[in-house]
Amino acid sequence: MTLPRILIGGAMAVLILFAAAVGGWWILVREDASLATNAPAIPVDLKKTPASTGSGAGQTFTIISDRSEAAYFADEKLASLPLPSTAKGSTKDVSGEFHLTADGFDLDVSKPTTFAVDLTTLTSDKDLRDRRVQNLGLETAKFPTATFTAARVVGFDKSLPADQEQDLQLSGTLDLHGVKKDVTWDVKARREGDVITALATLKFKFADFGIPILNIADFVSVQDSVTLQVQVVAQAS
Repeated sequence: MTLPRILIGGAMAVLILFAAAVGGWWILVREDASLATNAPAIPVDLKKTPASTGSGAGQTFTIISDRSEAAYFADEKLASLPLPSTAKGSTKDVSGEFHLTADGFDLDVSKPTTFAVDLTTLTSDKDLRDRRVQNLGLETAKFPTATFTAARVVGFDKSLPADQEQDLQLSGTLDLHGVKKDVTWDVKARREGDVITALATLKFKFADFGIPILNIADFVSVQDSVTLQVQVVAQAS
């Protein structure tokens, strides 16, 4: 066999292997998830709950886990090719309480407002990705839970109708991967009677919390930032 034929054959083999890798990523790994853009609608069955009455005291809203969700969104890219995708991993293991004033979304600072997410139950559409995220990224054997403790809310507009979505900023401390940092979530929220729903969005770099940037099967790289979204439905206790 002549040298040109050997070179051509070698090049073809490389192209075939690369095409197979691309096809495997596209079929077996690639996901294209989209961020939510609005707070969940107030559930119809909970709408019937009458609004609390009283002397103006604050209210405690408890997260309903099976109606709520915490998720990460991470951009992935196939090595050497501009073929982006967005992976999503999520869990319904969200718990916590919001202590609010009698009307609106101001915090009742006499009690701690916190929510927690069980990271060990995060799953995406691919087991391979989940193993990397759990074992090498979040190290959930050591850091199984992420916790946020709220400090303040700004942006509440009392002039809006009670059932209209509000654009808020929720600041506080996020405890993730053994690191505590002050962060501010962009929040869209609704409150109707004794029910609130909210969509909280936060973007940060993995390095901010000491989380390594992962790759999948050595040919898919994850970009250096991640977006968290928490959707909650909560009802007054």
